[in-house]
Amino acid sequence: MPRAYKVADETYVIPEGLPVPGVGTLPINAMIIRGRQPMIIDTLAIVHRETFLREAFALVDPKDVRWLFLSHEDRDHSGAIVQVLERCPNATLITNYLGLGKLGEEFSIPPQRVYLLNDGETLDIGDRKVTAVRPPLYDSSATRGLWDPKTGVYFGADCFGAVLETVPEYTDELPSKTFEDGYFFMNRANHIWYEHVMQSAIDEAAERIVQLQPKLVVSGHGPTERKDPARMVRMISRIGGMPAIPMPNQKEFEQMLAGGPA
Repeated sequence: MPRAYKVADETYVIPEGLPVPGVGTLPINAMIIRGRQPMIIDTLAIVHRETFLREAFALVDPKDVRWLFLSHEDRDHSGAIVQVLERCPNATLITNYLGLGKLGEEFSIPPQRVYLLNDGETLDIGDRKVTAVRPPLYDSSATRGLWDPKTGVYFGADCFGAVLETVPEYTDELPSKTFEDGYFFMNRANHIWYEHVMQSAIDEAAERIVQLQPKLVVSGHGPTERKDPARMVRMISRIGGMPAIPMPNQKEFEQMLAGGPA
């Protein structure tokens, strides 16, 4: 059973995963900052709701939670936001205008419990100021990552993830090629629009993260990078010259489910 693990001072990752038939496992991560004003970052998928609530509230008392930062509205990130807001009476949901609109398709969230934080904007949460910084690649237009300069941790939402056969806590616990193969698969498959933008745009977005000088990069969909965050972030630029990931048709999907070659 997945357990939260500490990545920095008062900062924890809550890991889970979903099977990708014929490929491996897609990690799904949430994060907790136990500062003066505790913050939850994402809430895993709906199927992980009970795991998330158990792990999160073993780390922080619900009454103490002040902030719920949602990187974007996808259901593998927002699976427990209603339950968190119900159990955490002092918590405010951090999203943006696009995210709030998309959440409104499914949830009724009181506007007085919402704080809009756009890309590049900073929020004081007591003992630190965190900044919303959009990652180089994303699948939702509402996406923002989160930068915590106090610990040097950057949470990259969907970006920098990897589909893997086995998922460790840290990238350096895998052979480099194993991680890179999973990294380039996930970041091409999930961000299909990368083919349609100028290479310079991806380069500039990656360099924006590098300039933060993060000590760790936590992806919503991969192991944590602690050895060389700048190198791992800059790797994203390499997909610009790579072909798209072909998606299986029905026959190939049936073969994958049967355990045969696609």
